[in-house]
Amino acid sequence: MSERKIYFKILLAIAIGMIVVVIGFRAFLAAMGAGGLMSRVSEARAEIPTIVKEEKDLVMFYGSSMVRAGFSPRQFDRELAEQGVDIKSYNFGFGGLNPLFQAALARRIKEQFDANDKRLELAIIEFNPFQTTKTRRNGAIAAEESFLGILGNDQELLDIAKNDLRKGIRMANIKYIRGGISAEMVTNFYGRMFAEPRPRTLLAKDSEEHGKRLGEVGDALTKRFDEEYPNYVDSDWSLEWQGGGTIPEERSKETLELFDEYYKLLQSDYRMDNARLNRIHTADIEGLNFDPLLMESFIEIVKTFQQFSDRVEVVILPQNRKWIKNPPEAIERFDNAVARIEGETGVQIRNFDRTGKFDPTMFSDTTHLARYLGDVPFTNHLVKVYQPILAQD
Repeated sequence: MSERKIYFKILLAIAIGMIVVVIGFRAFLAAMGAGGLMSRVSEARAEIPTIVKEEKDLVMFYGSSMVRAGFSPRQFDRELAEQGVDIKSYNFGFGGLNPLFQAALARRIKEQFDANDKRLELAIIEFNPFQTTKTRRNGAIAAEESFLGILGNDQELLDIAKNDLRKGIRMANIKYIRGGISAEMVTNFYGRMFAEPRPRTLLAKDSEEHGKRLGEVGDALTKRFDEEYPNYVDSDWSLEWQGGGTIPEERSKETLELFDEYYKLLQSDYRMDNARLNRIHTADIEGLNFDPLLMESFIEIVKTFQQFSDRVEVVILPQNRKWIKNPPEAIERFDNAVARIEGETGVQIRNFDRTGKFDPTMFSDTTHLARYLGDVPFTNHLVKVYQPILAQD
């Protein structure tokens, strides 16, 4: 046998082996349910070509899961229409994305708007302090190459490869071959079992009856959703609902009463203190030691939106101040971060936190506004703030 044939068989064996490994890895990811990675982001991105064709003036609220929970776009539009302002708004709130990832997504949104010669009438961008900390970034290091690869375009990957060939090739491999999941993400996922356990509250646990009733009410709400929305197409980001959730006008009186009970059960001291400790552990929500790169990335987000928006606003959403307490040094760091953002973007930040308008009963945990109890009054507050601005435009 000639050397050429030997080399060819070796190469073929390597190729077949690699294909088998890739197929096995993708099957493993499917079995683990990893196909839904950033599904809400992907679904929202897929609808942007439709959004940019909307004839009405557009408003986009861009931010974290706090935006997802707290902003009701259909309510916002309806209340503004009652006051003579005809717009179409969208909830672009996504959990799990720190400002580094949000900046990449903002560039993709800008590309779509630029390609269709469309502008936003108003972009409302959330500055989430605890999402911009060193602790938050360290918790997502294992996902950085995966998320930036998924959210990046080919030119950005090429630019990375020019500066670091190994990294560029690795990120392209993750994006196009590994289904967006890096080996580091897999090992980090399984490595959690060996990590230092998260702190748990020392407060007394909820009673067995409390937990049982919470499960019963949750199951009842799921059943009522199926009954009240029989034609709903399951999705993480619904164009029909403009990225938001359900609204109370669509629900029965009995369902709304169940929601009231459900959130009262969620608001137990035991659950709230555990939520607080989890936010400290994963995001440094009380200490607020900001990460330099994430701060730069947030400023980039604002500047990106300024390029295709007639008006850009930066806001800070309310937190559950019964449970989240920041020491003076953290407040000073926060004030410095706000001053930097305002100085480098020219945007004056609207701080809706600590206003006293949103009490602890309006939250489902220490940071997220509750459905109906929280998002309705917060969205109504936004209408009062932005109606005069939008009416002038």
